[in-house]
Amino acid sequence: MAFKSNVGFHDRSAVDHYNIFLQMCEHGEIVETKSAKYLRWMVGENLELWTKVKDDGPEMLFHSYYAGDARMTVALLEKTPRRKETLSDGAFLCRSSASAGAGWIAGRVPFVFDTPDFHRYDDLRLPRLASVQLTAFAFNVQGFADEDEYDEAYPADEDGYCWDYKHFIPAYMLNPRGEDNELQPASTQVSGFVLDAGIITNPVTGLDFCWAKVETIGGEVDVVCSPDRLSGYLVKDGVATLNCYLYGRLIEDRSN
Repeated sequence: MAFKSNVGFHDRSAVDHYNIFLQMCEHGEIVETKSAKYLRWMVGENLELWTKVKDDGPEMLFHSYYAGDARMTVALLEKTPRRKETLSDGAFLCRSSASAGAGWIAGRVPFVFDTPDFHRYDDLRLPRLASVQLTAFAFNVQGFADEDEYDEAYPADEDGYCWDYKHFIPAYMLNPRGEDNELQPASTQVSGFVLDAGIITNPVTGLDFCWAKVETIGGEVDVVCSPDRLSGYLVKDGVATLNCYLYGRLIEDRSN
């Protein structure tokens, strides 16, 4: 299970993984699409687990997701399945700060996000404008109480250049395509102002994880990480900077 510790799941052994899988099979619900079938377990506290269902039953490779209330308006440009389903079975290419008019659609920063329910969008025609919910599964997070504390950690260089409090740097900008022209993994560096934050307890394991809603370039992102991946503190009106993997889902079609 990818990024399990970000949302309070321990997976220290095959036994741990199998026990979670059994609970998922018991409590999950089937989500049918035209070309695939999923099992989704809505765990509580906005946590979900997803896996595909094949002819012989649910797969033991499942994905965690945090369904928060962060929103970003994007121009959806491309959707593509993943050759290897370790992190997800598909991803979107989009642009942030998007807008559309008669016969055109545009945006600013290009980036990729994976989605746990990719085949629900098989009939979605692109390009189009949409509101998406993005969750940043953070590899590491730095939290700063205010802008002054951030400036101390990231001072300007001798020419006066420094990182802005809000920045959004996807791996896609540096190297858009991988093998066989597949979209690059959805790795991104995100920084912005903390709109809200808290400690959430996973209702299945009882383990805590950190959550924050961060306002960055282009919109909002939900951030989740295990406590040992956080340095500093996540506080409202503070600054958070992180390296992460982006997952998301479509919330509202804004093309009409």
